[in-house]
Amino acid sequence: MSNSPFSYAGNILRVDLSSGLISKEEFSEADRRKWIGGAGLGAKILWEEVPSEVNWDDPDNRLVLATGPLAGLPVWGTGGLTVVTRGAMTNGSTNTQANGFFGANIKYCGYDAVIFQGQSEEWVYLHIHEDGVDIKSAKNLIGKDTWETQETLEKELNLNGHNLSVYSIGPAGENLVRFAAIQGDYGHVASKNGCGAVMGKKKVKAVAIERGKKGIKVAFPQALFSCSEEMAHSLQNDPSTKSLYEYGTLGGVRNMVGMGALPIKNYTTNVWPDGVDTDIWEAKGLREGFDHRGHQCNSCGMKHCHMQVISSGRYKGQVVDEPEYEGWSGAGWAIGATDPQEVTWLNTQLDRACVDVNEFGWLCGWVMECQEKGFISEEQLGFHLEWGDVSGAARLLELISTREGFGDLLAEGVKRASEEIGGEAANCAIYTMAGNSPRGHDHRSRWEELLDTCTGSGGTMDTAPPVFPTELGLPASIRPQDPRAVSKQVGSLRGRRHFEDSLGACVFTTRVPLEMLCRSLESATGWDIRIDEAMLAGRRTAALMRAFNLRCGIGPELEKPSKRYGSTPIDGPISGVSIMDNWDEMLDIWYETVGYDRKTGRPTPDTLKSLELEEIVEAVWNTTKDKV
Repeated sequence: MSNSPFSYAGNILRVDLSSGLISKEEFSEADRRKWIGGAGLGAKILWEEVPSEVNWDDPDNRLVLATGPLAGLPVWGTGGLTVVTRGAMTNGSTNTQANGFFGANIKYCGYDAVIFQGQSEEWVYLHIHEDGVDIKSAKNLIGKDTWETQETLEKELNLNGHNLSVYSIGPAGENLVRFAAIQGDYGHVASKNGCGAVMGKKKVKAVAIERGKKGIKVAFPQALFSCSEEMAHSLQNDPSTKSLYEYGTLGGVRNMVGMGALPIKNYTTNVWPDGVDTDIWEAKGLREGFDHRGHQCNSCGMKHCHMQVISSGRYKGQVVDEPEYEGWSGAGWAIGATDPQEVTWLNTQLDRACVDVNEFGWLCGWVMECQEKGFISEEQLGFHLEWGDVSGAARLLELISTREGFGDLLAEGVKRASEEIGGEAANCAIYTMAGNSPRGHDHRSRWEELLDTCTGSGGTMDTAPPVFPTELGLPASIRPQDPRAVSKQVGSLRGRRHFEDSLGACVFTTRVPLEMLCRSLESATGWDIRIDEAMLAGRRTAALMRAFNLRCGIGPELEKPSKRYGSTPIDGPISGVSIMDNWDEMLDIWYETVGYDRKTGRPTPDTLKSLELEEIVEAVWNTTKDKV
């Protein structure tokens, strides 16, 4: 049995790619309790080690791959990976998650996190195993997609299945596509804010972690087992999570239509196209339309994260990963594609090339609309691309991944590409002014997500949809277009997601009462932790990421959507309803709720002190923002 502290390995692995030096550092008790792990630990490292002048592509940038105290324990979905870095899309803080087996395997090898710094001269991969850590040549992996990379390393290391967790970048990351992601264990993607481009800049092709045999101690084993069973029962039976347990996020596609929340054809319409068989977009229809193979994550009972075989059409017989809702959206409705078999195939190509499916959807949909309206010519792009053309979208992906021709501009993401093209084309693009990639809904009907995306500090949403909000004194439900209620809710929920992202558990298995998560953490660590302390820890992480962004010049002037992102729907359930008519009021309420200064965007000194961040008050309030 390990001599590590309860539920932690107690060690952080630091890899200096410039010198080749590998070292082990203690993850101290004080830091564990204050920052938990995952997102919290990453935020601390980013703040302390990445000054404002170090941009995303600087060797001195840090790439943190971390897990948390629940990783590797008998709680559902505890293979969690959190990636924290200064990302390529916003050039600010990044907080993005994936699941699979990373968290469990690295804990069983004796580490809670890996910090990459510096830049390798040649392409390498990191091999972590129970007996040590090696930097190995990745020369034979260059040009391979993420699935090919994992297959090659499985053969090279003579390991497969759960015994080897591989997280890698595809060609997009190698070529520094700004929205490149990090993908692992066949279909699990840390997708936000160009973290894969950071990994590519450091010339790290992959991290391969053998499943070690080091033990993980827990303070109260029987209590942890009991809490785990209670959490599983909640996920299986609570009305808010029962469909998620049974079908993952498949149920979201058709349901979004009735809300006007499905992002059809780049926000040009909210109306379901004529002639589409809506039955095949029901969760049950999507699941039964394929030959399924099991592929769950560590210690998970969710009927989710499947591998499957396409059963019909031109891609019949190909093995693919079952998309999340955002895969169905970004590879489907956002670009006008309506055949689930083809959408599934395209989603897998995006995973294998390793790009953010949301950003690709906004980018591809923008190109399709611009070609239709004559803003981008066939000669510029090199071919004709129209709505619903999945093979054409795959061709576009190839151009982007290799930065060939017009793909070199598109590889910069839709914000930069649309600004470069200019004119009316610029008005068709979906992004935040900071450069965040919105998730795959039409946020014009889900105001909480639009506000959260624009004010978030991690390159994506910070709070996510409410989970058991009554625990925090909030209403069980609110009207999605109520500006005051939405703003209060988003501000009040700030911190819960950061806490969850620090635990080393999947976001889908943490959709249980916060009280249950606290009890599981208490059973694992021996800490006495309640809801208020959990929220305090999450808000602390959120405030530190915000402070980092402000130090980098990402201020409140960028907290707004692009023209199309904040536009007024012209049809569908919320036709004529405009969020921008309420935007300033919503920001005022949000700022008051979170305790940040409205003019400067900074957490107030009182807020920082209440979050036990007294040590950064002077840095936040007496330093002029550096422009990036």
